Amino acid sequence: MKILINTSNLYVGGGLQVALSFLNELKQMHTEHEYHMFLSQAVAKQVDQSSFPGNFTFYLIEKSPASLKTRKKIVAQLDSLEEQIQPDIVFSVFGPSYWKPKSKHLMGFADGWVYNPCSVAYDRLPFLKRLKMRLHGKYKSYYLQRDADYYVLETEDAKNKLAETVGLKRENIFVVGNTYSEIFNDENLISEDNVHYIKLPDKQNDEFRLVYIAHNHINKNLQVINKILPFLEGLNIKFVLTLDDESFHNLFPHPTEKIINLGGIPQKSCPSVYRQSDALFAPTLLETFSAAYPEAMKMEKPILTSNYSFATDVCQDTALYFDPLDPEDIAEKIKELVRNETLQDELVEKGRKRVKAFETARSRAEKYIALCEKLAKENKKGEK
Repeated sequence: MKILINTSNLYVGGGLQVALSFLNELKQMHTEHEYHMFLSQAVAKQVDQSSFPGNFTFYLIEKSPASLKTRKKIVAQLDSLEEQIQPDIVFSVFGPSYWKPKSKHLMGFADGWVYNPCSVAYDRLPFLKRLKMRLHGKYKSYYLQRDADYYVLETEDAKNKLAETVGLKRENIFVVGNTYSEIFNDENLISEDNVHYIKLPDKQNDEFRLVYIAHNHINKNLQVINKILPFLEGLNIKFVLTLDDESFHNLFPHPTEKIINLGGIPQKSCPSVYRQSDALFAPTLLETFSAAYPEAMKMEKPILTSNYSFATDVCQDTALYFDPLDPEDIAEKIKELVRNETLQDELVEKGRKRVKAFETARSRAEKYIALCEKLAKENKKGEK
């Protein structure tokens, strides 16, 4: 079977990381298929093509089809290559792909802004930015519908919302879950002798640290911390954040010892930061799949997060939930967790069990390929 894997549109973010993980797992699976890989420059820079077996062929796509300036030229290149390859199925790891193959097309998708048009996260945007985001959502929805035959998402919640919002058939949408990075299985990364270990300030006896490794995106709702702090008087609570200097000073213009800001940190430093913290604090307003949840479970930390479906679908009974728009409710849940060690232990134990249900990098790759096989075979039967 010929499987064409398309990453020509991936340059940054979580989609790029999932694609790299997927490709690296594929080369170790030794399947009988013939793989043809369309690589963006960002993917190509991080893939050692010489380490792949002979059933892999690579094609560098120098520009993204997402760009209107170069789309016509790049789409023509993709069309020409597909015509030469004659694949049984095309799998674009994440879309929109801005390219419609002639072969059956499976597309991944993970942009929660598109299928959560009523999210309160939109209300946090300035008017022009909000208008732009809504128009961009419609733009992406158009290409999702136009370019793919099947879709694969990371959660049931995302599947249901995409079907309803974009108007896709549910039977054409599949779910393959995401997971935490393999680095969280590396015990060496939590050793103080490791080069990636980040040493936090010495902890006071009564100090309780809430960690959130995230950029200052509007949906992360980090500004709510300023509103929470007055309700936490009398408790030695510290928030551990990873914000760039500009974002940190914009969010917290008045110095406070309640926040430990580490700046941007490498991915391999994340386990050491979790190890020195007491709980995950994620007041986010909008997600598809937040890796922070399984990361916290893996690192045996209780979870405090928003009482929204994207969180409850992933965390289930492993988290203590709050209204992310209500600072007093958030503070009450923090107090409840800090003062109740039994609750902390219960959430950690539930997390240990829940994290086993998530995919591994290998099982995710296997399910992607199994789905490609299934759809290609069904298509061949339909052609007879």
